[in-house]
Amino acid sequence: MNQQIPITTIEDHNSLIIDATQHNSAVRLAKGKFQRLRRLSSTPLILLFLLAPWLTLNGSPILWMDLDQHVLHLMGFTFWPEDLLMLTWVAMASAFALFIAANVAGRIWCGFSCPQTVWSMMFIWVEDKIEGSRNQRLKELNKPLHQRNLLKFLLKHSAWLLISCITGFTFVAYFETGNGLWNQLINFNVSIELAFWLGFFSLLTYINAGWLREQVCLHMCPYSRFQSVMVDQHTLKVSYDTQRGEPRKLHQKMPNDSEAPKNKEPSGDCINCQLCVQVCPVGIDIRQGLQYACIDCGACIDACDDIMQRIEKPTGLIRFSPEPTQSTRTKTKSPMAARPRLWGYGVAFIVSVLLFAWQVSSKAPYAYQFNRDRAQLYTYNDSGISNAFILSLQNKTLNSTEFQIAITHPDLVVSHQGALSLSAGLKADFPLQVICPEPCQLTGRTPFELQVRSNQGLKALQGVFFSP
Repeated sequence: MNQQIPITTIEDHNSLIIDATQHNSAVRLAKGKFQRLRRLSSTPLILLFLLAPWLTLNGSPILWMDLDQHVLHLMGFTFWPEDLLMLTWVAMASAFALFIAANVAGRIWCGFSCPQTVWSMMFIWVEDKIEGSRNQRLKELNKPLHQRNLLKFLLKHSAWLLISCITGFTFVAYFETGNGLWNQLINFNVSIELAFWLGFFSLLTYINAGWLREQVCLHMCPYSRFQSVMVDQHTLKVSYDTQRGEPRKLHQKMPNDSEAPKNKEPSGDCINCQLCVQVCPVGIDIRQGLQYACIDCGACIDACDDIMQRIEKPTGLIRFSPEPTQSTRTKTKSPMAARPRLWGYGVAFIVSVLLFAWQVSSKAPYAYQFNRDRAQLYTYNDSGISNAFILSLQNKTLNSTEFQIAITHPDLVVSHQGALSLSAGLKADFPLQVICPEPCQLTGRTPFELQVRSNQGLKALQGVFFSP
């Protein structure tokens, strides 16, 4: 029989159990495939968050909410208040993507990509590198205040504040652009309102990721409350195999078979090392069954698999599984056809994406409206018979545009001569007089076409001229 490694050679088992119940905020960093996957999924999101206010596409940042002009710049596209329906499809597609993820693997978004989780783990990593491992931090906490390492404490909180300030700066830059906000800071030209929001978002990040952490997930986030309605019996969830793990018993080192007790009580594979509790960001014990607070991050799986390999037991005591008590050997995969809810979410997601793509592709750079002034049908003046109209133009581009207008009817002329100029993003009404010069040969209703020419081409607008 191979010699097994006792858990007591890994760390002090008794102190681990006590500390796990007293200090839920002292999270141990886990290592394993799921933690590598978390880094691979969160790193691109962090980089996108930090670089979005600086990277430009079509002359504007890839994400810029211009509150002064009421414009949203997103991935090279410009959206005005009239384009709100397009953004509704984006919100719906994002929601259905979240529903799909929840139906496939529970709260996997919370565990792998949620900003609260990502930033909390970032702060925990900084804490671990500066103050040491979980046990070292807990020993430091148990010391009197005058005996604690003040230098490490200051370094940790300085690093937290630096990350918080970068986060606050980036978030505010989405409304000011990265270059614009940076120039205001270095020139000491920051308004009181802007300084307030910089401080507010920096402080919010520092409190949420540094102090509250799992309390946000447990008590503030509403997703955990309604996430259960999006799962089904085939949803993968982090679960503990009770059939294999129970009854729990502390693993002891046995030099050889002859020293093993003859009447040894049967025990499961769980050696009650408590590591699954210590690495949990929300401080739950997955062995107590499925709990709404679990964010399916897989940290407990990595910790448990590492222990199983050390004591030469099969991995998978804790794993992603649709059935908490299902044995690894008998686990089966359900066919996709048996999951109508997942299919429904998928269809809704695809429809939302297609509708957004269709509306963006057909989005016009200019908006036109040509309406009659309803004060009266026609008037007489020195030029002849006149009808009053209002031409409404909106420039949805980022450049100033000139519009040339003309009437194609041979008996009608328009009073406005020359070009109509409109700055980027503006909407304006231009009063026009459509005139039938004397001697006017028109009577009753006469349809006509007003042509508005811009750098994007020609737009024909229909109107009706009234005469006696």
